[in-house]
Amino acid sequence: MTSTAKSRADFLVGALRLAEELRVVDVGANPLSDPPYKPLLDRGLCHVWGFEPQFDAFDELQKIKGTNETYFPHAVGDGKPHTLFVSRNSGFTSIYPLHEKGFTTFGFWGARARDVTEHSIETVRLDDLRELPQIDCLKIDVQGAEKMIIDNAARKLSEAVVVIPEVRFNQLYEGEPMFAGLDLTLRGQGFMMHKFLSSTSLRVGSTVKSQLRGVVSKSHLIDADAVYIRDLRDHESVSDEQLKKLAIFADDVFDSPDLTCHCLDRLVARGAISASTLRDYVAMLTV
Repeated sequence: MTSTAKSRADFLVGALRLAEELRVVDVGANPLSDPPYKPLLDRGLCHVWGFEPQFDAFDELQKIKGTNETYFPHAVGDGKPHTLFVSRNSGFTSIYPLHEKGFTTFGFWGARARDVTEHSIETVRLDDLRELPQIDCLKIDVQGAEKMIIDNAARKLSEAVVVIPEVRFNQLYEGEPMFAGLDLTLRGQGFMMHKFLSSTSLRVGSTVKSQLRGVVSKSHLIDADAVYIRDLRDHESVSDEQLKKLAIFADDVFDSPDLTCHCLDRLVARGAISASTLRDYVAMLTV
């Protein structure tokens, strides 16, 4: 993130004068890599509520957290007991058992991904947690359980403007709903697909796979982090506060300044902000 990009987010937060702080919820907050909202968090522009049931990952989060971070060791789901399939590679841990052919058909990863132990866990529904506020932005990476969690968070997500789920194209778990099922759920809750933030592809296996490295690209799509935004087609149902929050997230979390401009346009048309705010923002983009 460049200094110019940082100053844009600071400008937007100051100019838009939100009625309340930005509220981010991270389900599956295992700190394997920096989350997309980290620039906002680092500058104290949002508060994060995170969930991570794996003990080692949760302990690490507790060690490194700042004043704007609150973490829970809960497994999030449908409020029912489940079996947690814990992989030696923590990135594959899921409440769904591994789909063996998803790993073996094209020779993806190795035996370590399929080395799992089983543990009984209780899950909580986001809608049942009184300590959790209404969500503005939900980031969720739970290895197949995204749809289950979102199905049980309709009230907490009723005012949200952004959901960033991991979506699957190559099946890795038995019973996971895949991209199509999750897409229908999110559209049913009033969101629309905006973009892919990142994606993972792997090279299809063959007897000559080692000879193809550096010569043939990784062609098989595995999964992606998708960005869903509040459906803007029915603009009267989106409040000024929601447009303001979406403008900030679009700029600083998923790099869509054109969407930020669209939100600012609507706010100017409503008389909620001055036209100079949009002009000043565009000037920062063109520096």
